[in-house]
Amino acid sequence: MTSTLAIIPARAGSKRLPNKNSRLFLGKPLILWTVDFALRYGGFDLVIVSTDSPEIAKLTQDAGAYVPWLRPTELASDTASSIDVVLHAVEKINLEASLSFDRIALLQPTSPVRLTERWQLAAEFLDEGSPAAVGVHEVSSHPYWTYFISMRGGLTPCFPEGLGMRSQDLPSVCEPNGSLYLIDINALRIHRSLTPPGTRGVLCEQQVESIDIDTAEDWSNAERLVSEGFR
Repeated sequence: MTSTLAIIPARAGSKRLPNKNSRLFLGKPLILWTVDFALRYGGFDLVIVSTDSPEIAKLTQDAGAYVPWLRPTELASDTASSIDVVLHAVEKINLEASLSFDRIALLQPTSPVRLTERWQLAAEFLDEGSPAAVGVHEVSSHPYWTYFISMRGGLTPCFPEGLGMRSQDLPSVCEPNGSLYLIDINALRIHRSLTPPGTRGVLCEQQVESIDIDTAEDWSNAERLVSEGFR
């Protein structure tokens, strides 16, 4: 039977929206939307929060998450990658708590709304042999109709073969929405990527599933969407 470690990354710093992880989102700290889902879901064997903030550590510990250490300063900077943060958590918990896992789930607190069925489908994909699954949504502007633009305004088609295609003939395209990452630990270590070759997409069809809060405008729009369509 496979075991899954859920990691919720939440550093204190945020230049565009200070203290956003502990800020109240519709009456509840933003990060607790993610913590509460992770603890309620039932598909994770352990839920940990990786943070450099004592405030966030206490907040999430009180909610039931595990915060075994504070993240090192070098992994809490603007340049630190999600991969480095995840691998640090994996190796540290393996070393200090003698715990090992088969799969890693990454849940970013900037996506407050998740549906259980998406994670269940992701787990099915890995059960079938896929190295990873990622939440995706359809893009609003098709890349076949896009152009590169030069400093002087010159336009070059990104996909010349697609310019003449009718909208109904365009292939389906999507992009990661940031709400769901589930990956086999060996694939993560080998490829150092959350989307290694063979990754499958879990289509998140509801708009609230693709909320990604990074600015004050994102925050206002997210509160409106969630209050109107999901509570």
